[in-house]
Amino acid sequence: MKVSGLSHFPLGQPVPAKDHAVCVSLPTVKDLIGYEEKNSGTLAAMKSGYPRFVRNHIIQALVHHFEQDDADRKHESFLFTKVADCEFFLSLYQIEASELDEKDGLFRLRLAQGSKDAKNCRLFQQHTGSSISSRFAEDFLYQKGVIAKRELVASSKVPASEKICKVIAKAHGPKIDAKDVLLANSGANAFYCLFKAATEEARREKKKIWIRLGWLYLDTIKVMQLLLHQQSDEQVIELNNLDDITKLEKIFQSRGDEVAGVVTEFPTNPLLESFDLERVRELCDRNNSLLIVDPTMASPKNAKVSSLADVVVNSLTKYANWEGDVMMGSLVFPRESARGRRLMELTEGYISPPFDRDLKRLAEQIPYYENFIEHTNASNLKVANYLENHPKVKTVHWAYQKKCAQNYKKVAGSNSPGCVVSFELHIPFDGFYDSLRMLKSPSFGTEFTLCCPYVFLAHYSMMQSKEGKNQLSKAGISPFLLRLSVGLEPVDEIIAVLAESLDRSYSKS
Repeated sequence: MKVSGLSHFPLGQPVPAKDHAVCVSLPTVKDLIGYEEKNSGTLAAMKSGYPRFVRNHIIQALVHHFEQDDADRKHESFLFTKVADCEFFLSLYQIEASELDEKDGLFRLRLAQGSKDAKNCRLFQQHTGSSISSRFAEDFLYQKGVIAKRELVASSKVPASEKICKVIAKAHGPKIDAKDVLLANSGANAFYCLFKAATEEARREKKKIWIRLGWLYLDTIKVMQLLLHQQSDEQVIELNNLDDITKLEKIFQSRGDEVAGVVTEFPTNPLLESFDLERVRELCDRNNSLLIVDPTMASPKNAKVSSLADVVVNSLTKYANWEGDVMMGSLVFPRESARGRRLMELTEGYISPPFDRDLKRLAEQIPYYENFIEHTNASNLKVANYLENHPKVKTVHWAYQKKCAQNYKKVAGSNSPGCVVSFELHIPFDGFYDSLRMLKSPSFGTEFTLCCPYVFLAHYSMMQSKEGKNQLSKAGISPFLLRLSVGLEPVDEIIAVLAESLDRSYSKS
């Protein structure tokens, strides 16, 4: 282990302490609110953040480099590696007032500063993962002589992408090999490109219903909304609760020929609920509907869903990038699924491929992927048990929670929960969060333990309205849900840090 998460980290501290770190410290509830409400003091302390949500300072330096020759400062610049993504954004939002130019293979879109178009572009890049990586920006500036050095990454005789694909294929199971894997610059980009291809196929087949099974990750929800709002007769049916499996069956019974596909996570983020995937597979097979499954929360090594899914989506930013400094994603197209395989070539054409130096950096970490998962599996079993038996913990959500443990076990077996457990408290959220001697940050699946205030970071705007709160409540999600990612520290030390804050005396807020 190189970095521990069991400490107090100042606001804005990147972890690890590197320019390309994925995680950044948000140590108090005040900092969370300041971050979400764009408080200038809070933002000034943050040179980086979760890369799709916050523009890394190296990318910002590249933007400034391009803007030196601009006569005005009334525009915001957005950088793309693929002109097709930029053009799709412009057509999707019907934007006319824009400037697009090319800088040595990099595409810059300029939009009016502070405009609705600029806001939409920021969200588009976040949800679709279509921006450049910080290593791309660093390399660009280095090659132009703007900066004198760049991060050192190792090369090997075996190409980095081949090395990564072999390990990821093995994790998915014996019927998957490296040729079945596509890599993207992030998990969000992987899903976006797949779903873009899948919606085009569905339109050719005159299928107009997509089913979102479970409360899924923010960007998955947003991409489905984004790509399906173009056609007035297309719809996403949201089935957020485990009991909704009966509603799913009724939809297939009455409108099965219209169902293009089902999108789910196994288990879901952040409640770690697992639907009966075998039953869902049967329904999809009966109606020639696509089944897209994302096992990122527990890892595809634990949740081997490739025998049941038509396509498997996975964020390699988690588990594979256990040191916490690379964004990447993968798609696996099982050869046994004709429905999935026919999307592979089209999807590959849409993908924003990972930057070469990101591939090399992940290739340095990938040999430890399986050992990392096995270690955190063992630790999380103990942490989840501790939380379930603590009187100040209200609810614990993890892969083996009683209400859906059997569904998860059928696919993953025993003792393979992954590194994540979510929980709610009987004690005041603010007091516990502020006192917790642990990195508090987005992301999971890193060598260092961290705690994520999930709803504050993913759905803060929903917390500000009655309608949003009701939506979260119906999905069973508390605004004060905490998502814990167990790292490589000794498990007794992780539990001791939790106990410090749980066993304190708090006045009711």
